[in-house]
Amino acid sequence: MSLSSSSRPSVLSVTRRHGLWPVLGCSVLAMALLCYRLDVSQRASFAFLAWNLFLAWVPYAFALAARLEMVRGRGRAWVLAPLALGWLALFPNAPYIVTDFIHLHERPGVPLWFDAGLLALFAATGWLLGLLSLEVWKQWLEERWGRGRAWAFVGVCSLLCGYGIYLGRVERWNSWHVLTEPGELFSAIGAHLREPLAFPYLTGLTLCFTLLLPLSYVAFEALMSRLRCRRVVT
Repeated sequence: MSLSSSSRPSVLSVTRRHGLWPVLGCSVLAMALLCYRLDVSQRASFAFLAWNLFLAWVPYAFALAARLEMVRGRGRAWVLAPLALGWLALFPNAPYIVTDFIHLHERPGVPLWFDAGLLALFAATGWLLGLLSLEVWKQWLEERWGRGRAWAFVGVCSLLCGYGIYLGRVERWNSWHVLTEPGELFSAIGAHLREPLAFPYLTGLTLCFTLLLPLSYVAFEALMSRLRCRRVVT
């Protein structure tokens, strides 16, 4: 049964339900601290964090657009399919920011503790963006196909995300290379599949994030469920 126009959730209710305001607040604070650091140090160190945070926002935006399509009762395949594919291709960009801790070391003009806090805030924001976007698709699949298949989806996405982070951090591939250099990218993927042990960090890094993502999502889902129950009670 489709919802009437008066009972369909508004854009504001959907964005509020899927954490727009908290993650927006974290992003604004992260960018403010980054601008302060750039001004104090007069160096471009960590300026790349702004771009990485933007890339983490893109899959979240795709997920929100898909959620709006879902709750409005349309669920048109020609709309959801490209949003799902775009989200899946860009999803690793969200937790990827955690790996930026490799850039943490003493730099002149700024205390190490400040840089550690700055990186932690960007990493936490990126991770939260990833969990929020994953939640959209997991909930939709659970409503349609059941909890078991939805969790299988989380597991597969976590594996692909871990591998995507390896491609980006170690081999320096970017998401847009799927379109600009597909031959070279898929050739590299084929080599990884044929001889995974020949590539340092491939197995370890991929498995690390394959485990971390679902574990963090379990805690995230439990927290979100508890918060929603409190809202219903109050």
